[in-house]
Amino acid sequence: MSFLTVFTPSLVLTAVIGAFLPLTWRVARTPRAFAAFWGIALFVHLAWLAVPRLGAFAPFARWLAIMWLGSVLSAVMLLIPFALVNAFARRRKLESMSAYLPTTYVSCFLLAGLILSFTSTAGFVVREETVRIAGLPADLNGFRIANLGDVHIGRFIDAKELSRGIKTINDQKVDLLVVTGDLIDDASQIENSMQVLEQSNTPYKIVAILGNHEKMGDLPKILSIYDRHKSRITLLVNESIAITRDGATLHIVGVDYPMNPKGGHMLPRPEQDAAMSAQADAAFTGLDTGATILALSHHPAFFRFAAAHGAQLTLASHTHGGQLRLFGRPLIDAYPYLQGLYRRGDSYLDVSAGFGHWLPLRFAVPREIVIVTLRSEPRR
Repeated sequence: MSFLTVFTPSLVLTAVIGAFLPLTWRVARTPRAFAAFWGIALFVHLAWLAVPRLGAFAPFARWLAIMWLGSVLSAVMLLIPFALVNAFARRRKLESMSAYLPTTYVSCFLLAGLILSFTSTAGFVVREETVRIAGLPADLNGFRIANLGDVHIGRFIDAKELSRGIKTINDQKVDLLVVTGDLIDDASQIENSMQVLEQSNTPYKIVAILGNHEKMGDLPKILSIYDRHKSRITLLVNESIAITRDGATLHIVGVDYPMNPKGGHMLPRPEQDAAMSAQADAAFTGLDTGATILALSHHPAFFRFAAAHGAQLTLASHTHGGQLRLFGRPLIDAYPYLQGLYRRGDSYLDVSAGFGHWLPLRFAVPREIVIVTLRSEPRR
């Protein structure tokens, strides 16, 4: 599902640029130019399609796909400026300028794609946050939680890359690892992914929840394999567990992703709110007022329901931090809680930009692992 979601727009963007070039410049109408553009485009998309079967050549195919997607996206963004310059040059009969514009345009978008292919998705960062909770039990002071969200094991992130993330988390010496949904895009890779997760050295069991990509995939298989690894990994679906550290108890609540039963994954806002309210009622059942509660939700909109039920901290992902930003602003701003730490009264939310991606392109939003350290402060 997610592969088609990004593969189809790439073909559309390629078609837009493939039409723009010959319509704008005569040199692009030659058989040689036509064959070169569409030949390269076909090769890239076939390589992209074949990534799971390419073995040792898969990293090259991934890089090629990222470079092409970055190039055609850059080409679309540069389309209007270059069209205006071209129109100006023709009106003023500036033949020398017109002659260089096609080469300049192609060079610019290919260079942008090349730069993005090496910088946008290659590495990840560790973002650390400290959350001060009034009345936090002394034995939980300094408790460290790693949020590993939106891994998206599939065509562009594999178990080997996940292993890099787990090694980094192990080096951070955290107490608890939580996986806040969208671990898996390709269910055939989930067993290897579980084995990598189990390399975590945290003293407590890993706690995971589901995201929309698990729900859109082979969910029965995913649930079966989670169950097979339940001795080390706990999957929470609208329920809670408790862990103890010395004399203190931390309750961990995990909720399901509210899928749209009519197709797609986005529920209309009123229906989403109703679903999240019902999930909160189920998941927080039996928890006492004043208990120390960590809530896990793939969708950050659950924050207000978690806060209303007494959760001091909610960890989420889903947004990818907007994934593409210009001048500090996301190109698509669809979420009120996009990335980072937020506060609502005495309750906090931290949204991860995600460790992976299904759209293999990021700009000014690096992949990340989030480490949250709990600190106590006196009640007011």
